[in-house]
Amino acid sequence: MKATIVLIADVNAENYGRRIMLEAHKAGNVGFEMARLPQHVSLKQPFSIPGLEEIESFFDEFAKGFAPVEVEFDILEVLPSNVLGGTPSGCMSIRAIRSETLDHLQKELFRRLEERFGSCPAEHDNDYVFHMTVALGGASFEQYQKAYDTLVSYDFHRKLRFDKIGLFYYDDDAIKPGTYFCLKVAEF
Repeated sequence: MKATIVLIADVNAENYGRRIMLEAHKAGNVGFEMARLPQHVSLKQPFSIPGLEEIESFFDEFAKGFAPVEVEFDILEVLPSNVLGGTPSGCMSIRAIRSETLDHLQKELFRRLEERFGSCPAEHDNDYVFHMTVALGGASFEQYQKAYDTLVSYDFHRKLRFDKIGLFYYDDDAIKPGTYFCLKVAEF
């Protein structure tokens, strides 16, 4: 069992991300697997948790005292991915410009997780690139590349607001489709 803690988009950012998801699907038939989750910026990739009640309690404490965050985005990216159950596919996301605010939130999350649970390693803890995923899995990488080739000419530079924090739950450590969802949301 795994979890992730994320910043969740406000209504305008959610609608923007969903529109890009639709455009990617129209261009490359990449599907809507990403629609399972709200538009978000992860503060940490999925990590093993000791138990659901313990992580929910931590999440409730961590969510207190935050204010909405404005995140600046700049470019569309596409990468090969096998994150969904190890099946080769793709991931399309809009890269966020690294900021002091995002760095601070991530460092504070890492510090508090370690304080509470000890080491909680996750992929990319040391080299994470903040982003908002708009398409994931469900199609071949070639289809993702086709969608990217169509959408890359769009202007992705914009500031979007994230006014909630979310707890994503993964019932299967392999993160197979259908085994994860947004369990809990807290408004700032």
